This record gives sequence, structure tokens and C-alpha cells, in this order.
Amino acid sequence: ESKGVDLEQIPDEELHSGEGECITALKIWYNYVDSLENRGKSDLVNGLDDLKSRIEAWRMDMAERYRMAPAAVLEEHLLVKIAYATATCTTKMSKEALIAAGVRSNGIDELTSVLGDWVDENAKASAKSDGEANDAPMTFTVGESVKASKPWRHAVYKPNKKTGKAVWEVSYDQFANGTHPQTIAMTQASGRPIQVATVVGHLLDALEHGRAVDLHRLSSASPPPTKAEWEQLARCEVETCINVTEDPATSQNGERFTMTNFLLPIMGTDFAAKEYKQRTPEESEKFSKWCKLLKYYLAFRRVGVEPSFGN
Repeated sequence: ESKGVDLEQIPDEELHSGEGECITALKIWYNYVDSLENRGKSDLVNGLDDLKSRIEAWRMDMAERYRMAPAAVLEEHLLVKIAYATATCTTKMSKEALIAAGVRSNGIDELTSVLGDWVDENAKASAKSDGEANDAPMTFTVGESVKASKPWRHAVYKPNKKTGKAVWEVSYDQFANGTHPQTIAMTQASGRPIQVATVVGHLLDALEHGRAVDLHRLSSASPPPTKAEWEQLARCEVETCINVTEDPATSQNGERFTMTNFLLPIMGTDFAAKEYKQRTPEESEKFSKWCKLLKYYLAFRRVGVEPSFGN
């Protein structure tokens, strides 16, 4: 309601249960807009507002032309579904896709043109602003350590009884003294090597606990997300309605956070339904890659580090 949504357009059963097709579509759209706004992407937010306004203007024109209520032309949840799909796709929306989504207006050709015009204009503006560097690497200042203004509020420090330090802290102390993550992985006190990805996870845990981390050095051991990959992870957060800054025990609609469910928009439902042993080598490799990138995304989002991208 605070977003200007007419609650009368939402079925009573969804209002009572707090879930359903309409509510989910509206949540995804407004979460997407809010996520961009929170990251300072005011130009993108303005573009989304413009897109939604254009679809609303088309709906009003059709309502007047055919003497129908605006909601009868295009329901609100379908409107934001179309807006979200248009904004997050690299190609123009087709008439067939609109029909499949449920659009039944005689003015569907005009809607297709409205959406196509927005995509063309937005693509030109995007290319002008970032030089088409959608897959630009994340960049860090050499020799500069990044420290959050305060630890993530849900970071729990659990020291080992024998060492008196948290598991991640042992790796962090070595890294802070100049040891490369690969060396840390191979020279464990137990004599048993661990994966470099585990060490990287420890160092990102340190960032969440308020420690200063040289991200440029860290990135040499495990590349962080590119701009395009970061945007895909941001869309996962929107589409799954999982707020990664909240308590992992309940952040997934009241249930415990899992990487599998968070990465569902990327990996697909077929992958998520498989048992571990049923996954193909290609699927496992892809999932492993995205889990490594997700660890960066989680840590940065939780402590408010805004990434920079460039050449």
C-alpha cells in the first residue's frame, strides 16, 4: 500500500495469506526498484519509473478507447511482470510473449511498440554511460584494505576451544601478515590442506566481522564477480525475495538461507530438484562457480561495500 498499490486489485485470499501470484509479482518489482535505489542507481530507477509510466499510459489509452476499466485492460500484477521482464531482458518483448503472459487487449501491437521504444532508448543510454562495459571486472585500489564501518549485525563470533580463535580468524591472521591464500590452503597446522575457496570464504567472513581486508590481494586468489555477474546475483536476490543482509536462519521467507535456493534463477528448477549425486559434471562446475561469486556478493551486501567496475 505504501508503494501506491491498490489493494482492491489483489485477491482477498492473497491479502489474508500474504502470498500468491499477484503479491509475488508486486514484491519482485518493488524489491528490484528498491535494490537499485539502495545502491545509488538513480538513473536506472528513473528509467524503471518511466517504463512503468509508459505501460500505464498505454493501459489508460486502451481503457478509454474500448470503454473499459484500466484493470480490465491489464491487471496491476501483470503490468509489473511485463515491466520487470522488459527491464531485465536484453532483447525486445515479442507479441507472442505478451499473449503467453496473459495480455488480451486489442492494442497489444501498440504495447509491443511502447516496450520496444523503451528498450531502444534505454540501450542507447546504457551504452553511452558505461561504454557497453557490462562485463567489466571488479576493481580495487592496490595496497588498500577495505573495512566496514561496523560488523554485519548477524555475524556471530565462534572461537575454537583449543585455539581461542574462530576458524576464519586463523586464515585471516596469516593473510594479514602477507601470506597468499594458496599458501594458507596448503600449510594448515593440522597438516591437511584445504581448498583455496575455503580460505577465500574465511577472509570474506573476516570482512563481515569488521576486519580490514586487502580485496585486491584477495581477488588474485579468487576473481570476484564481473559487472554482469553482479547484476545477475542482484536479480537473484530480487526474484527469490531473499534479503541477504538479514538473519540467514530466517531470511528465506522464514526458512534458513541456502545457496541452492538463492541461485535458483540462474541454475533453474531442474537443477534444484536434483540430488547431489544426480548433478552432471557441467552442472556441478557451474554451481561451484556461482557459489564462489555469491560469497563475494553476500559479504559486500552485508557490510555495505559498493563494488566498482572498470577495465
